[in-house]
Amino acid sequence: MLKNYFKVAWRNLARNKTYAIINVSGLALGVCACLIIYLVASFELSYDNFHPDKERIYRVVSALSGERGTRHMAMVPDPAPQAMRDEITGLESIVLFRTYKAKVSTHEGVERKFDMLPREEAPDMIIAEPQYFSILHYQWLAGNPATALQEPFKVVLTESRAKKYFGQLPADAVLGKTIMYNDSLPVTVSGVVKDMPANSDFIFKDFISFATTKNSFLGSEFGMDQWGMFSGGTQAFVKLEKGVTPARVEAQFPAFVKKHFFVEEHTTAKVTLQPLADLHFNPDYEDNYTRKAHLPTLYGLMGIAAFILLIAAINFVNLATAQSIERTREVGIRKVLGSTRSTLVLQFLSETFILVLLATGASLLFTPGIIAVFKSFIPDGVAGLLFSRPTAIFILLLIVCTTLLAGVYPALVSSAYLPALSLKGGDGLKGSERGYLRKGLIIFQFAVSLVFIIGTLVISNQMRYMLNKDMGFKKDAIIAVPTARYYPYAQKDVLAERIRGISGVENVSVSESTPAAKGHWGTLLTYKGKEKVEIESALEWGDEKFVPLYNLKLVAGRNVMPADSMREFLVNESCAKALGFRNPADAVGKMVESGISDGSPTTCPIVGVLKDFHVQSLHEPIKPMFFTTNKKISRTINIRLATNGKRSQDLKRTLAQIEQLWTAVYPNEKFDYTFFDASIARFYEKEQKTAALMNTAMAIAIFISCMGLFGLAAFTARQRTREIGIRKVLGASVANITTMLSKDFVMLVLIALVIAAPIAWYFMHRWLEGFAYQVSISWWIYVIAGLTAMIIALITVSFQAIKAAVADPVKSLRME
Repeated sequence: MLKNYFKVAWRNLARNKTYAIINVSGLALGVCACLIIYLVASFELSYDNFHPDKERIYRVVSALSGERGTRHMAMVPDPAPQAMRDEITGLESIVLFRTYKAKVSTHEGVERKFDMLPREEAPDMIIAEPQYFSILHYQWLAGNPATALQEPFKVVLTESRAKKYFGQLPADAVLGKTIMYNDSLPVTVSGVVKDMPANSDFIFKDFISFATTKNSFLGSEFGMDQWGMFSGGTQAFVKLEKGVTPARVEAQFPAFVKKHFFVEEHTTAKVTLQPLADLHFNPDYEDNYTRKAHLPTLYGLMGIAAFILLIAAINFVNLATAQSIERTREVGIRKVLGSTRSTLVLQFLSETFILVLLATGASLLFTPGIIAVFKSFIPDGVAGLLFSRPTAIFILLLIVCTTLLAGVYPALVSSAYLPALSLKGGDGLKGSERGYLRKGLIIFQFAVSLVFIIGTLVISNQMRYMLNKDMGFKKDAIIAVPTARYYPYAQKDVLAERIRGISGVENVSVSESTPAAKGHWGTLLTYKGKEKVEIESALEWGDEKFVPLYNLKLVAGRNVMPADSMREFLVNESCAKALGFRNPADAVGKMVESGISDGSPTTCPIVGVLKDFHVQSLHEPIKPMFFTTNKKISRTINIRLATNGKRSQDLKRTLAQIEQLWTAVYPNEKFDYTFFDASIARFYEKEQKTAALMNTAMAIAIFISCMGLFGLAAFTARQRTREIGIRKVLGASVANITTMLSKDFVMLVLIALVIAAPIAWYFMHRWLEGFAYQVSISWWIYVIAGLTAMIIALITVSFQAIKAAVADPVKSLRME
């Protein structure tokens, strides 16, 4: 029986190839979107779930609260882990590690050198205590996990890193090999472990023993005895004893903090435990190695997938209903010959099942290619889940659900035709079928499409605003060149001076960072006037050429004078106002005290006030900020390139000259630079990805909706064939008939716009709340969205309308 159903179904689809192709295309898009989003969501939600006792693993995090709010940090001071071992109960194990970047060389027969990772890439090396491998699970290929990191000058490598350094040597043969970090830190390989799976935030590949810090230059980079020092690279993880709750451990932290932590006046510190499962999703605790996934975005993607599949099913329903008119006589004959409604339902569902099966096969065929095209948006490792067992189960459920969702209603409608009416040439429907459901489905489809269109327009408008807004400084034709920290700082001054002699260079400055960076130093700034005022402020270090190079505007006072250390301060308008000065000029000459000391007096005069500029992305409001000099800390060379009358060849020549000078000063270092405007654009990578995803979702939704509209237009034209014939005989023109058939669909789009507008406004308003500086959702966005949808609908409908209008009326009336 089932074989007969599928055989008849296949023959019917073969006879109606256009119908089958359109349906398979729509369903394939819906299934493909669902499948890819399922792969992404399941991959993100599986992060670090493979660690044994994962529910007992926590990161120790802290928060500093002051008058200007709370600052969350994914770290504790360096001495904290050892003190916690002695004073905090309920901990089975605790480890401290520091992220690290270094260039590497090996000397096994032939010297091999490996460059340090660029600044913008996450560090993949750590300096770790031995307990690291007792908390996090690794598969060992060589070495003893209990002793591998006990001694100084030892390193454990992952399998991929061992192959990178030493070729295809077996893991056991790598033990005892020597690696040189930063030309001055020789270590011996004491273990080799399997690489972590792709769904892990622990991306590290070199594990240097923590004992090395006490016997090398690394010790000077750590604040091992400084309870008031927080470093972005310091991490502490604990594994709780069995049966111990996080609350029991956290209850001991207030006394621990009070005893040890050193914080500024009017500031309180708090230590808590962050679950391992929270690392991948919690944006409050930023570090320099985890890749954060945004849970609301994941849920939004799941919603988009559900909507796309739903409108694909709706599209199928409309096309199947339109096509069913062609099969009324078939249904009538089958019923006369004894077919029951249930057998007819199974027959039509089998046709739907074949189409869904073909669509799923097409989606599986194209999914790897789509993942490759969108690789910048899709995490590495997602493609590997495509042929996993959970994905196979999901695909089976998707096939069943889609078949039922798309096939049940058309099967019920088609099997309900009355045989007497069907064989007379009527439509075979009981009573008058007004088509309210089909029209409602089209409205739903276009409402979803309009939400995507409006969302895309709002996001594009905000992106243009962010990338083109005046941020208070010059950002074009400026490159930033970071120099190595472990070289004498005088060398970068030599390089900067030589670069100034290049004809294609307008200006050169040396600073710690650029005006707008993802991370600035932060400290307290205190003014002791009539009343003591203490504020949190961002801090930037640089030389006297920093202000003119970036074209920062002075609204009062003067620029800083050349100096090797902290001597004078420039503050921005927000900082002057926060310190209590109504007019910027009132701040000039006042003495303020900085919470950061470089060995020189921390109390310095304010010599100038800068016009406010953005020190971070437009997500954040402009905050107090001050600028001062320090040659030791300033390690970035900022270069403004000459552009007047220059061509692209001149720019390339200038960059080549800069690289030659770099090689002369740093012969063993790779030349690396970033354009400043490109680094600002990277602030909005997430928004750019959101815009691309919205564009893709909009295109898919519109395409599927248009196919559904095409189906409804065909259905309507078929139902009104005789009416059109009569109108033509009575003198109606092709234009009259086309307008008559199209106006109903225009009305459907207008209704969809009325429904979509408030929904789109709500969600986009919530999205814009994430920006301190944002565009407004203007009325013209709704007009453009409505006109776009209307034009698309008219183009889709007009094909069927014109086809019906030019048909010979004799053929349509001869059955009367």
